[in-house]
Amino acid sequence: MLELADALIETKLSAVRSWYLAVRDRYPSALVPDWRVGDAEDGAPLLTVQVIGEHAQEALHHFASAYPLVLGRSGDLRPVFEYRPGRVVCVWRTNGVWIEMWHHDLPAVPAPTPALMPPRRQSSPSGRLPLSRRRTIRRQHATKEN
Repeated sequence: MLELADALIETKLSAVRSWYLAVRDRYPSALVPDWRVGDAEDGAPLLTVQVIGEHAQEALHHFASAYPLVLGRSGDLRPVFEYRPGRVVCVWRTNGVWIEMWHHDLPAVPAPTPALMPPRRQSSPSGRLPLSRRRTIRRQHATKEN
């Protein structure tokens, strides 16, 4: 049992160290503070943490795709993304322990819609636009000359 506890502690410290080395310059406000221990579906130990803070989504993507994790033991697996209801999970296996870092699946931002023109003011009940003042003046002059 002591070996399992040591493996969990070592794996967590390694994951935390790797996380902060990977994101400290680009995404310093993306944090992994609340680690939980559980069991994976295959019975192996599982460490899971929610990535919180500004740019959590971008930080997790950067971590998984750009940061070289040291995976040197038999059974170690590179990080992959999984999409689960309401979350995006980056999962990998090292030292016999599964690690899940996740963030909430953010809703897509709706595309901007063009601004609508305000309705034109209508001055007559028939819906016709009023005549301009210039035309009215011209008509008055035209009738006086005749």
